[in-house]
Amino acid sequence: MTRQGWRYGLFALLCVPGLALAVEVGLVTALSGTVALQGSAPGQSRALQAFSKLHEGDRLRLEEAVRLQLVFFQSGEEQVWQGPGDLRVGAGGAEALSAGLQAQVRQLPRVLVKQLAKTPAPDGQVKAGMVRLRSMPAGGTLESVEKHYAQLRQQAAAQDRNPELYLLASYFELQEYTKVQGLLQKMGKAAPADQEVKLLQALYGRAINNAKNAASP
Repeated sequence: MTRQGWRYGLFALLCVPGLALAVEVGLVTALSGTVALQGSAPGQSRALQAFSKLHEGDRLRLEEAVRLQLVFFQSGEEQVWQGPGDLRVGAGGAEALSAGLQAQVRQLPRVLVKQLAKTPAPDGQVKAGMVRLRSMPAGGTLESVEKHYAQLRQQAAAQDRNPELYLLASYFELQEYTKVQGLLQKMGKAAPADQEVKLLQALYGRAINNAKNAASP
């Protein structure tokens, strides 16, 4: 293909409706209750799932008694919202569209946010097409990852799953698939009825199979 043809092809690709807004800006790290997601392009309304990636311009409708936990890649913010009410997703956080709706916000370590962004999503996109991130340190070696996980776990509340999400993503990045499966089994035994753990097991099971198939000659 000529350089001019390549440019026309790229221009056409960027003109696809909704593609310009397809940058992944956040992750659903915990969800209790029902949330409706209205995507940035028309006709994309669906029920939100845990570990879904969010895009700038998405709108979320939280039903009564919803608890929604989000992490934003650019700002490093974790936001926890309680329904009911409506939100609009921005590049660095969500904005309340309903009166009285307010988030609990805390700042997360950059290396934690970087690894959370690599969590496999329910839509099957293990690797983000485009993820908006600041310059962040690499995931690290196995030894440094496990050391950092121990620090995160010590500092986190017992019900906070972010340290385990960090460790799963780091193991996967290092191709330590046996360790991924071992940690998921441990989480499953600790919470056998937890639907988010079951979803994580399915997402990482698929991601591992895809990675192994891609590596096969």
